[in-house]
Amino acid sequence: MIARATAVYHLHPSELRGDALVPLSTLERTQPDLYERAIAKYRNRMGSLRRPLPELGCLWVDCVQFSTVHPEDLRDAMIAAGFGWPARGRQFLVFDAARLEASATSIWLHRDTSPREDMAAAMTDIVPFSTDRLHDLRAVANGTRAYLAEMAQLERRPLLFVGVPHILHRGPVSLAGSRLLTI
Repeated sequence: MIARATAVYHLHPSELRGDALVPLSTLERTQPDLYERAIAKYRNRMGSLRRPLPELGCLWVDCVQFSTVHPEDLRDAMIAAGFGWPARGRQFLVFDAARLEASATSIWLHRDTSPREDMAAAMTDIVPFSTDRLHDLRAVANGTRAYLAEMAQLERRPLLFVGVPHILHRGPVSLAGSRLLTI
């Protein structure tokens, strides 16, 4: 059982293969067909894939990202802003953050929801990983709610994780011990 206090979430890849979540850089080398589909969400922000993460000694593309906010709360924020949610739900993988290797993991606070001019610039709101920090990173931030409201007003589909703190893990993450959650 994964304790809610240390749970982190990853949107379930529709065509997941193997026994681990792998970074996009690995996917590009090992499963190029899946890589092309996976990067579709980055089409207008390809520079972000090459964003340096000096704290982890790698690039964004070398990490697996997790959300600290429970998917039910993300769904509720989307619906409150006027967006729909699939009737059949969305699937998420739930992981125990306490099982992540701390030296290969950082937290991106992701407090800035405004568009970045330089998507490849290093981020300044990265902090060392600790499960003790997760408690304060569970709520949908006001900035995220404002972003969703703005996208609704502009009649544009929002990105699901803007303003949501991320756990960044360098390298693959085993699926062992994870569980599937449909919201």
